[in-house]
Amino acid sequence: MKRWSQNMQTILAVALFAGIIGYIFTNTIDDPKYYLILNEKSLLLEGIWTTLYVSVVTLVLSMIFGFVLFLMMDSRIVFIKAVAMLFKEIMMGTPLLVMVFLTAYVVGPMIQLQDKVFLGILALTLYTSPYLANSYQTAVEVVDEDQYTVMALYNFSAYQKYRYVILPQMIKPMIPSFINGLSSTIKGSALLKVVSVTEISYIITVISQKNWASIEGYLVMWVAYLLITIPLSLLAQRIGKEISH
Repeated sequence: MKRWSQNMQTILAVALFAGIIGYIFTNTIDDPKYYLILNEKSLLLEGIWTTLYVSVVTLVLSMIFGFVLFLMMDSRIVFIKAVAMLFKEIMMGTPLLVMVFLTAYVVGPMIQLQDKVFLGILALTLYTSPYLANSYQTAVEVVDEDQYTVMALYNFSAYQKYRYVILPQMIKPMIPSFINGLSSTIKGSALLKVVSVTEISYIITVISQKNWASIEGYLVMWVAYLLITIPLSLLAQRIGKEISH
């Protein structure tokens, strides 16, 4: 009975927000033109594909570079640790929009590269990696001091420590962070439209401006991102609960 009551309350909460969103869609504009945007199915699918492609590649690269950054931050060599810490603070202190501009219009010309998708992925990777490095630092705490003592007793090398003991225990608690990282990257990728990467926000902006339907465009964009990110967030929460149990 208690479970049924909880489910009903959850359904009511979902219905409440669905009603609010529906009201916004139907009452914000006198003569809405949503159909003009939704009719461009091929362009919308292209935008969704680009968004997911950029986000997944960014997440994979950020997992790798974030782990390298984590190792550098944990280094006993002061110079390496200082470089990693300064890089992290600079990246975390830089707005993503600024990072996108710097990568596209400063780094790109410096390395003679004009591929906006590649530069967009680079900007998102540089921005996301420090946050995953922090997540690695939190996850490594699952390895207790006794295990480090045993590894020292058997003269494990650094590679052996991470390969056989530390990494296998870090991966499980990191899964929710990876999923949340993907969700954040998907939302952050919307800023790539300022450098003309054809992700979903750029495509919807172009379609809505062509049809004089800017407000409708932003509302459709809002729901599109919710449909992608909310399931990811719920998945991360569910996995987090299973891991904690």
